[in-house]
Amino acid sequence: MTTKHQKDDEKIYAEKTSELLHESWKVEPSPGEVGWPDLIVTTESERFGLEVREIYLDESSRGSTKKANEQNNLQKINKLAKDYYKKTRSSIMVDFLGDIRHHNQLLNTIISEVGQLSESEQKRIEPYRGCEIYILRLPDHLGEYKRWNYISDKVGWVRNIDKDFIERFIVEKAKKLSKYKEKISDVRLLLVSNRIFNSGKARLANDMICDPHGFNKVYYLSYPETAWQFKKFTNPPSQRLKSGEADG
Repeated sequence: MTTKHQKDDEKIYAEKTSELLHESWKVEPSPGEVGWPDLIVTTESERFGLEVREIYLDESSRGSTKKANEQNNLQKINKLAKDYYKKTRSSIMVDFLGDIRHHNQLLNTIISEVGQLSESEQKRIEPYRGCEIYILRLPDHLGEYKRWNYISDKVGWVRNIDKDFIERFIVEKAKKLSKYKEKISDVRLLLVSNRIFNSGKARLANDMICDPHGFNKVYYLSYPETAWQFKKFTNPPSQRLKSGEADG
């Protein structure tokens, strides 16, 4: 079952692809979970189903270790924010680097330091070896600001990906294509690398052509900067519609 967070991300990725390709897509959830692609997209002249697949550089049959670690770190940060606001009303934004395993020590340090900060003041803290915290005191009218960040999961090199890497995921998603086409005849695939996180810091090595394996069109989004629509392997070499540079 797809979570609400996943559905929201899928819609964000589709709308960003539309924007980068200079197309006008009205993006809506599919009528049902079973037998339907993730989204239904309507343009001035077309209506198509869009299956969305986030891809990861280290992905294996067991999933992505990097993505799993990122999700675990996010849970730790979210719990810190939740527990902080149980104890105090002072609104803050916090960035973390390094080791965040020691929940109670981190929480107590943050609470102690916030009381010494004036509004809009920022402070760097090392609660223990291998951990850095940057605390920014916000205006209290902002309330329980919980969009805290684990910076270590967002700083890294962007790697190139090639045709073999891309086609591996096209083949995987094509296994359900016949069921989708019972619901809607035009079904397309959007592959996404989310470059905000290390697990998705990827871009195309060069222009390429791909076998769509039955999809009407295949798109690739290097979020949030670049989108491509692949040409079918029977056509002349694809023309890149947008291009991006490495992060950082």
